Amino acid sequence: MVFTTPVFLFLFLPFTLGLYFIMQKRYRNAFLFLMSSAFYFFGEQRMLFLMYGVILLNYCTALIFNRIDHKIQDALISESKGKKLKKLFLFICVAICLGLLWYFKYWNFSIDIFNKTTAFIGINYQISQVDKILLPLGISFYTFHVLSYTFDVYMGKMKADKNLLNFMTYVLMFPQLVAGPIVRYIDIQKQFQHRTVSINGFCNGIRRFCFGFAKKVLIANTVAKAADKIFALPAANIDMATAWLGAVCYTLQIYFDFSGYSDMAIGLAALFGFKYKENFNYPYISKTVGEFWRRWHISLSTWLRDYVYINLGGNRSGKIKYYFNILFVFLCSGLWHGANMTFVLWGAWYGIFIIIESIFLKNFLQNKNVLAHFYALLVIIFGWVLFRADNVSYALNYWQQMLDFASFSAKTAAEYLQNDILIAIIFGIIFSIDWRTPYKKLVMRPKTEISFIAFKTVGYICAFLLFGLSVMSVMSNTYNPFIYFRF
Repeated sequence: MVFTTPVFLFLFLPFTLGLYFIMQKRYRNAFLFLMSSAFYFFGEQRMLFLMYGVILLNYCTALIFNRIDHKIQDALISESKGKKLKKLFLFICVAICLGLLWYFKYWNFSIDIFNKTTAFIGINYQISQVDKILLPLGISFYTFHVLSYTFDVYMGKMKADKNLLNFMTYVLMFPQLVAGPIVRYIDIQKQFQHRTVSINGFCNGIRRFCFGFAKKVLIANTVAKAADKIFALPAANIDMATAWLGAVCYTLQIYFDFSGYSDMAIGLAALFGFKYKENFNYPYISKTVGEFWRRWHISLSTWLRDYVYINLGGNRSGKIKYYFNILFVFLCSGLWHGANMTFVLWGAWYGIFIIIESIFLKNFLQNKNVLAHFYALLVIIFGWVLFRADNVSYALNYWQQMLDFASFSAKTAAEYLQNDILIAIIFGIIFSIDWRTPYKKLVMRPKTEISFIAFKTVGYICAFLLFGLSVMSVMSNTYNPFIYFRF
């Protein structure tokens, strides 16, 4: 079930909200668990119990950590033995979780790399791939959800929660279940025990959902029409102007698609009294690649920072180890997105540029705002070409066309630039800019209470108008799922 479908908008969501608010508070978590399970079952009937199993594994592992800690405190076992036991159970839990993720998402990819490697070095040995491995919906996200909880309990950041219902509801919460953001239990555990929904919070949630819906449907889906057509062409047949148009359209598409989903998820969570952290912070205004990754998919980048990068030693073990840690983390980030060398190299692309920045480029770009922004955008746009391409060869040929000035043809590019796409590009660029500071000066500190109410009213009117336009667009166009659903 997708947030932008009529089934969700006019059946599932109103039904869930209606029953949620008329029932007693003590039953609400159980109700959210049931409705979230139904939400997942609607899109992935065969893999629901796999997710239940992963949740139970991490729930039990965390309880084992607590039990071992209590035995250490009661002097029933030594601290060294307790640590070894915890490491053993952590290893088993992580191995099973990542093993399942690897099988469903990366098994055939691994076999393909193995077969190509053996053929390259002259060994006549090939392994057959497994046919029809179905990728469970949201497995990359819910695996990181449960592991963040297990890691936090293991490191002593929180105690294991004995309430199985609350923990299962946390993982299954339908706003973030299939495409994030990656929410940590330590951040919202107390909200499962006590939360309130104010009128202001509920209205802000509706507004946030409407704006996210519009970002997806009116901007992302519109520019996707040009991006999909251009990237479907043989790279050698694309002229420079068309190549840049396709790259820019995809750059806008993936941002407004994914940030739109995150806005909708945050808005939906607010309707039920939950507060999720932000997942995007205007990444395209960045002046360095490092800044871009502090603003893009924040829940993933901070997850990799806290549970991988820091545990590898971060920047505390010398420059060579620091460079290795950076590259390894970004390779993990690329691989997390998909089983294709394009994703792996996309991660390496960013890791290499962050290393280059740390060596000399960051100091060079200081106080050169225009040049720094231009540099960052170039790296980002070229990176998205690699991300979007079906294979590395296509990406390299596409890059070549982007730099082939002799092939420039504005007339050819104009064939893909219909009025609706041009308008979407313009609004996409406008809303990629951070207008919060001037907005706050204008709206958040009005001279009179009347002007404050007026601005708030205009905001809600705009949100509902955009929602109406988005619904009409969904009804009249073909189905277009969120990009990150396949991750």
